Amino acid sequence: MVFGGVGERIFKTIRDIEGPRDGVKYYDRLQWTAKYLKRRFKELGFMVSSDDFTLKGREYSNIIATGEPLNSRKDWLLVGAHYDAVVDSPGADDNASGVAVMIEVARMLGPGQGLMFVGFTLEEPQTNTVDFLIGSKHFVREMKKEGHTFKAVFVLESVGYISHAPGSQLNPPLVSVPDRGDFIGLVGNKGAEGLIKTFVEMAKSHVPELKVLTHIASFKGYIIPETRFSDHAPFWDEGFPAVMITDTAMFRNPYYHTTEDKAEYLNGEFMEMITVALTKTVERLLQ
Repeated sequence: MVFGGVGERIFKTIRDIEGPRDGVKYYDRLQWTAKYLKRRFKELGFMVSSDDFTLKGREYSNIIATGEPLNSRKDWLLVGAHYDAVVDSPGADDNASGVAVMIEVARMLGPGQGLMFVGFTLEEPQTNTVDFLIGSKHFVREMKKEGHTFKAVFVLESVGYISHAPGSQLNPPLVSVPDRGDFIGLVGNKGAEGLIKTFVEMAKSHVPELKVLTHIASFKGYIIPETRFSDHAPFWDEGFPAVMITDTAMFRNPYYHTTEDKAEYLNGEFMEMITVALTKTVERLLQ
């Protein structure tokens, strides 16, 4: 199944970004990636701004793309993905895949009222601090200070790896899943049940070949800490409805957080279907 070159564009973006880009050892490459995101969003007609902060004497930026001035409204539907990678990994699945799908969704939807895209920085653990999710924590904190709210949040976290082989999927703690890693997972908080339902409906309607498994995390995900391992967690902590869209990362991809996390192991058709399902979901929610 091919949707008008979607897969080709996704792979082009992944290959553009692929390469070490952590916040310490490869700081310059991380900064290049931030500028790359700004350029791509501007080319698509979005207004681009940044949420800047300093850590250990260096400046980092969450990249924000909107269809209207950021201060013109307060309630948003957000699609996000982190653009950094763990130290020494090329980070194709984690998380160039999420960034590439985010940009393709932005291209398909175009600048719209109430729609925001965010490239988060410093999601991964850094070598100079024990903290992680640093960028998204700062973003949520600053947006809340300014009175912004989020009626829906979708965070793309490693969305390119699929395997049909028996035994290719491991079970996350306390969660039962099939033993083949051929599905996309949706992990949401209680407030996101409607968002998940809409995604499942849109997938069935527009990409019925896409298998979707869902999980609602109780108590902000603290019972199963792995459900909090991406940039949706700070939104959960503030009570916003948020969904992580994921191929389950370390529970499926054998190259997770290694030097072999490369584009050659990813599946274009899988990412195409996720892109279409998410685009249709956002369209429906914006209506």
